Amino acid sequence: METAASATKAGPDRKALVTIQIEKEFDVFAKKWDERIFVKLYVAARTSGLLAQVSDRDWKTLCTLATFMDKDGKCYPSQAEIARALNINRGTANERIQSLAQFRFKGQPVLLVERTKGNRSRFEHNRYTILPITQLKIFDRDGEVGKD
Repeated sequence: METAASATKAGPDRKALVTIQIEKEFDVFAKKWDERIFVKLYVAARTSGLLAQVSDRDWKTLCTLATFMDKDGKCYPSQAEIARALNINRGTANERIQSLAQFRFKGQPVLLVERTKGNRSRFEHNRYTILPITQLKIFDRDGEVGKD
């Protein structure tokens, strides 16, 4: 079994609050690789004060967005995809994204929402960036797995 997080430091000095772990397993009977993605919550999410300050609703929205993010904290799910993931309607998904974008942790935003335009200056989609203050990571910002 190969894991992206196996190279990371484990221990109380770990700075990440939440990480995404990608695990690959080879099924010898099916002769194929399976990939699973896990969201890992560290005790630091509690001890940093983030869990005490963020609403349950915003936390759930943030964790859902984290399952879509890339190594730079960027994610591109549609509001329909977010709504399906949370089992809510699209309008409620939009409200939750706006609420999370307004939330501040240690005086800083946790989510940046950028509207992108397509041809003819029409709105195309949102790009969400989970900001470093959250310390939610799939990879460190330099692109190397688990390098602190």
